[in-house]
Amino acid sequence: MNAAFDQIAEYAARTPMSRSTLRRDQSPHLVLNLLKRSGQKLREWGYSTSLYSYRLRGRHPGQLLGSPDDPAPGNATLGSAIFGGDMLHEGEQHVIKEDFWLRMENASMKFRRYAHSFHWLQDLAQVSDQVKARDAAETMLGWWLPYGEDWFKDAWEAETLARRLINWLTHAPLILSSEDLVYRSKVLTSFARQTRHLMRVWKDAPMGLPRVYTTTALTLCGLLLPGGNGWLNRGSAELERTLSAFILPDGGPMSRNTADAIRTMQLLILVRGAYQDRGNDLPAWVLTTLDRIAPFIRAMRHGDGSFAQFGGVTAEGGHGTNAILAASEAKGKAIENAAHTGFQRVVAGKACLIMDAGPPPPAAFAARAHASTGAIEFSCGQERIIVSVGPAAKRGPMPQLATLARTTAAHSTLVAGDRNSTRLMDDGRLGAGVSETQMVREATEDSQRLRLTHDGYLKRFGVKHERHIEIAADGSRIKGSDRLFGPKAAKLKGQEVLLRFHLHPHIRAMKAPDGRITLETRSGKTWIFDADGGKAEIEDSLYLSRPDRPEAAKQIVVKLARGSGSGGQEQPICSWVLSEMDL
Repeated sequence: MNAAFDQIAEYAARTPMSRSTLRRDQSPHLVLNLLKRSGQKLREWGYSTSLYSYRLRGRHPGQLLGSPDDPAPGNATLGSAIFGGDMLHEGEQHVIKEDFWLRMENASMKFRRYAHSFHWLQDLAQVSDQVKARDAAETMLGWWLPYGEDWFKDAWEAETLARRLINWLTHAPLILSSEDLVYRSKVLTSFARQTRHLMRVWKDAPMGLPRVYTTTALTLCGLLLPGGNGWLNRGSAELERTLSAFILPDGGPMSRNTADAIRTMQLLILVRGAYQDRGNDLPAWVLTTLDRIAPFIRAMRHGDGSFAQFGGVTAEGGHGTNAILAASEAKGKAIENAAHTGFQRVVAGKACLIMDAGPPPPAAFAARAHASTGAIEFSCGQERIIVSVGPAAKRGPMPQLATLARTTAAHSTLVAGDRNSTRLMDDGRLGAGVSETQMVREATEDSQRLRLTHDGYLKRFGVKHERHIEIAADGSRIKGSDRLFGPKAAKLKGQEVLLRFHLHPHIRAMKAPDGRITLETRSGKTWIFDADGGKAEIEDSLYLSRPDRPEAAKQIVVKLARGSGSGGQEQPICSWVLSEMDL
């Protein structure tokens, strides 16, 4: 008897297993949001009156007390374009001349926010001729000051205002190097007026990254403007509270978008730098949060440094990612089981598989989220093999891609009835669909196994999707199984069920006479894909390493056959294998 228990204990030690269940917060908060918008509109009416300008009066700061270094480098090409008389942003271009700010009324809302945030200072900071860059920055700001001196919605909206103050502080050498004392006084006075307004409106920014921006700006202004202790106390307390809700225990953001984690890290580095400039004691939660975020960011990267394109992040992760990680000085290695955001990472030999194993974020955070539950990405060494299509820009060469790239079909997972596992709403948010996921992760001496179940098709078709993934210890073989099961599987009658595996553009796919598909990488390695329970074909696809740059690619599409389920109902099931060929 004791020997038997010893064998069980030995097996348990060799086979660690973890289980987790995640449920999506689907409370709409419609009444609260309606009341908040109504109150905000009433306050905005008050801000637009001539009397409000008097409420922004106060002490005039004589100087800044510091200027933290921005860890993210700008784009020198975009900075040089400003010298040439053009401002460029995501496919939109506007000529720079004295009436530039007046003509912003004709620009898109996204471009107006970009221009008024002064994010382009980051690009000017990268050009080689810094004398010319300072002249351009001071000229543009000189034109803006009389235009933006008093409140108007485009420029004084909470998040745009916060971003502008942050960019003015971090790039102060570009805008405050002038010997013109009148100009300098106007800039510093504007700093104080805008911060007083931010003190009133920081809560108007939506929860998530926008709120991180407003509370960060308030903290930085409190540290770096004379007499800012009240701003500092409020900003620091609210930034800590915001981060405790937005950054989950596994280091991932509630939005499930890795880019949001990277930007949060960037802002915390600025806060840390401002505390150091002032010689103030740095709150412990700043370093604690940085140390928590870094392992999550690293977990979402493949061997070549690109990011798994789940949740709206691009393969690049956003400009300056490597510099931000380095500046954070956070050392934690990549986590494997992000149990709170719902991502899984498996590293076996040189192979790396990342799975989206969680439900979509709450509706308030889902404006850029994708319907990607159950999707996988796979790479081996420096070569990506199975990918997602990736997020697309609305103003790119194919505007319709902005919506299509967020669908379930744009990810490497199962699609039932040509429907998304979670609905894409007309307003861009994710609606009903996946409300619960269950993940079982198991490791043995020979392999690592994942088993995910989600209910995205339960209400529409009466079935759940279950996906098994088993990766050999040396990374040379992936065995997968996908099935739909449930007591009402008859609802699937007449519906097509497909498995999609999007391939990186560098992968060459060929179908053999026996039905297997050969995948050749650039380095000459060969992988074989075989499916049992469905017919595999090669079809066209697209890949976006950047939102505005679609590339032609291929995908493997497996049409699932129907297997006999409980009660005689037909339930689709397919087993598949991707294995490296020994040459």
